[in-house]
Amino acid sequence: MASVLVSSVIDAPLAQVWEAARRFDTVAELLPFVKSSPIEDDRDPTAVGAVRVVTQIDDAVFREVLVAHSDAEWFYSYTFVGSPIPVREHRTTLRFRPISDGDRTLGEWSSRFLIAPDREAELVGLMEKNFLAGLRALDSRLGRGW
Repeated sequence: MASVLVSSVIDAPLAQVWEAARRFDTVAELLPFVKSSPIEDDRDPTAVGAVRVVTQIDDAVFREVLVAHSDAEWFYSYTFVGSPIPVREHRTTLRFRPISDGDRTLGEWSSRFLIAPDREAELVGLMEKNFLAGLRALDSRLGRGW
């Protein structure tokens, strides 16, 4: 099974970071290559079972379902229900943890999945780049810029 784990310090308090990222439909605000990410059927964007439709700037479309969400533990997890990428047993988690030194936040974006061995390195590298871009976008928008 392939896995990805990217982490980055966000120079803002955990409560502020979580408020900016907790809704499942905010991914378009985090990832520069995403045009839109609305929730289908007007469901609550923090409710397990909500499906978002992620349309990238290259017009690739992903349907992703929220499988876990915790305001108490500052994370959510999702999986693909429709993807142009041939993966199986996919699960991705966006998690935040408090850093007491400076009242900052550790952002972690991780994923695990099965993919054909000849495609694994390419997809892992792409996901690492994309996840890091999302965490850096949060820092850019919310960070205090010490």
